[in-house]
Amino acid sequence: MFDSLFSERGLSLDRLKVLLEVRDAGSIAQAAPGDPVRQSQYSRQLRELSEFFGCEVAHRRGKILKLTAAGERLAELTREQLRSLDDFRADCRQQNVTFTLGAGDSLIQWLVIPKLGRILDAFPGIHFSTTNLRTNEIVRQITDGRLDFGIIRENAVAPGLKAVPLGVVRYAALVPGRWARAKGGITLGQALRERPLATQTTDGQFASGLRDIAQQLGVPLQAALSCQSFPQTLAALRTGRFWALVPELATHDLPPGSMVRIADERLRQLDREAMLAWNPRLVRVRPNAAKVATHLQQALTIH
Repeated sequence: MFDSLFSERGLSLDRLKVLLEVRDAGSIAQAAPGDPVRQSQYSRQLRELSEFFGCEVAHRRGKILKLTAAGERLAELTREQLRSLDDFRADCRQQNVTFTLGAGDSLIQWLVIPKLGRILDAFPGIHFSTTNLRTNEIVRQITDGRLDFGIIRENAVAPGLKAVPLGVVRYAALVPGRWARAKGGITLGQALRERPLATQTTDGQFASGLRDIAQQLGVPLQAALSCQSFPQTLAALRTGRFWALVPELATHDLPPGSMVRIADERLRQLDREAMLAWNPRLVRVRPNAAKVATHLQQALTIH
């Protein structure tokens, strides 16, 4: 059985590992930056894989050597098989099996980490690794097998992925309590016109929704502080010098009575359905994945 795979030289775990490194980095130059000796070695090992399988697994585009469609397919197969072997080895040695989960920084801090303990209680032999990524990168890494699970927007679920709902992520507009008390209350339009705003700017959908709300109110959107994440925005809010819109999940981290909420139905335009997504191949490759997915959905449901 499988005699043809062992009758010729050229196939090895080291060469397959190189294939994955090049796949994940994007090219040989990026997999071994500034190291021409290692780049030459990688090129030779990919050439040997091509000779073994009888098809080009990499080709040159200008000065860059990238994987071909066949190379991408081989990388996908390799990742699945090595993942299975890694799990089998961990199981035999009674070591923890690792599952990776990608999400935005705010969801990792305020949803995932506080609730992962429930999963660890249900699966004592499982270890989790969280990765802070933007939605499009989460989808890409789930698709190619680099990530096991991801939390993404409902409208970002790609064809072929399995996804289950976790609930709606809502946003609260908060101002320091002293501002609202001094003015006898404050509206969203007043806050946009008169008070310094700290806002998350790297989430394209959120930023676009906030611009739409400002336009509806006839107010220019001018942030006093642009932040790369909602945790940064929350930190700015805590200083008492800014107002901000943050996920409802984050409000539990604020001292009681320190902030006043601005009520405005327009904020519902920012709501988004959060989905737990994974690649159906994961269940075939990792036997515990289906049970882990079920427990993740139960533990991470947003109430």
